Amino acid sequence: MNYAIILAGGKGQRFGGGKIAKQFVELTGVPMIVYSLRTAEKNAHIDEICVVVAENEERNVKNWISKYEITKVKYFARPGKERQQSVYNGLNVLPAKARDTVMIMTSVCPFVSQKTMNLHYEMIKNYDATITVVKATDAITFSNDGKRVNRTLQKKKIYIQQGPQVFRYGVLMLGHKMYMEDEEYSKMDVTEDSELVLNIGVECGMVIGDRFCIKVTYPEDLAIAESLHPLFLQQERKYADEQNHS
Repeated sequence: MNYAIILAGGKGQRFGGGKIAKQFVELTGVPMIVYSLRTAEKNAHIDEICVVVAENEERNVKNWISKYEITKVKYFARPGKERQQSVYNGLNVLPAKARDTVMIMTSVCPFVSQKTMNLHYEMIKNYDATITVVKATDAITFSNDGKRVNRTLQKKKIYIQQGPQVFRYGVLMLGHKMYMEDEEYSKMDVTEDSELVLNIGVECGMVIGDRFCIKVTYPEDLAIAESLHPLFLQQERKYADEQNHS
């Protein structure tokens, strides 16, 4: 079985912290979470979906699931205080076996392509973990205190991580449990599941994504997404045509 976990429990403080969390803000007249739901629904590899969402928002999400004819959502889980806890809560409600796959998606990356998703399911045949990346176009500066440069990493070998990510269920669950059981390690803020599996020695493959897959973090990102939407649809239609004729 191939599962997808869609994270929709964030409060969006960087988006402005308004009454409506950013994953529920409308993009081209549609709640942003619906884009992720539609993407997972459309992909032929995904069998069932779990949505991680706050209890007071679950009814709205269920209404959108009905309105937009999403049939694969079978489970709901509650968000934790941090992202890691939200993913772990989602993993715990799935009736998955160790070799089943779990795709981790966020509800604020509306333009995940079907091509990227399909590439993950090809690559996961050879790895137990895969992530989406794009090449860095600028050098990356690392600073411990936000004031002084500790190291500058040149762009030649640097990649920017995107979503989604795919893992064998047993591997990802083990990564989460090892993190939570280590008193010192668990004090560290972990924002990506790939870090958890890398820290238990699991090799992680990379899928090259595309520039349309932006994360809506700040209010101006919403305007950028609105502008990209027609171009993204054009790309998806072209890919679908290529698949139909292959």
